[in-house]
Amino acid sequence: MNAFFLASTAFQPGSRAPAAPVLRHASPLAVFRTPGSTDQAVADQQRRAEAAGLTPKEYEEATRRAAKEYLDASGAHAMPADGSAAAQRASFLPQLWGVDSIPAVPAEAAADEARVLATFYEIGGPLTSVLSTSVAKQLPMIPHVGIRVHGVEYFYSDHIECRTVTIDLGPSLLGKDEVEGLVGSLEATWDADAYHVFDKNCVHFSDALAARVSEGGLPQPLVQGVLDVSERMLDSLPEWRRALGRRVMNEVTRLVVVSWGKASKEKKERVADDLGVERGA
Repeated sequence: MNAFFLASTAFQPGSRAPAAPVLRHASPLAVFRTPGSTDQAVADQQRRAEAAGLTPKEYEEATRRAAKEYLDASGAHAMPADGSAAAQRASFLPQLWGVDSIPAVPAEAAADEARVLATFYEIGGPLTSVLSTSVAKQLPMIPHVGIRVHGVEYFYSDHIECRTVTIDLGPSLLGKDEVEGLVGSLEATWDADAYHVFDKNCVHFSDALAARVSEGGLPQPLVQGVLDVSERMLDSLPEWRRALGRRVMNEVTRLVVVSWGKASKEKKERVADDLGVERGA
């Protein structure tokens, strides 16, 4: 069973392993077995695909091309990259952004807690390929995104992760207390009941939060492909699969939830081992 909530993870400067998550509520929010997904999701995504005027493959190629053009023109980070540091590599980068790697976060940005950093995680592991088979398209990842500012990473789920790919979004527009106040105000619309597997998940939350705490937010050409993983996950289903309606929705949702639970458990244990503390439940 997964609980979904606005949460934050405290970081020590220079540390790659986050500490325990800090819930934003003194009492737990409602716990539920299946995140929201409407019976209309298949039809909604089909309309979204038709509105683009491109086949799913053409749309993915156009999105990847736009991401690569953005990286070529603007770079991955708000601050100029430090070419002397090891580049960041992840399996999803070629399919999402058309590159094999992106530069490391500049040391000055990484050391400055007033900078806003966005971290993209691939939490599916082997279940990403299983889910890809289920939805009849090759998914680059099952994504999770967190926004780090003033030494705290904020996210909309229940994960503790080791960072995968991080980009610098520039200085924070808000002080630490202002960020905490903003996150508190967002809880009314970003709670467990509002969570939706396809259209209101951790990627959408990070996109919304980044837009409020940094000058440009998440670069649209880079985040679009990550959003598309869920928003267009069902656009390649054959007609006979679409006709199954809720049955398909339940199958896809179950695979996503299982991958989240598996990633959460394994990576919490790994972080605990790295920190030399007990794994816990």
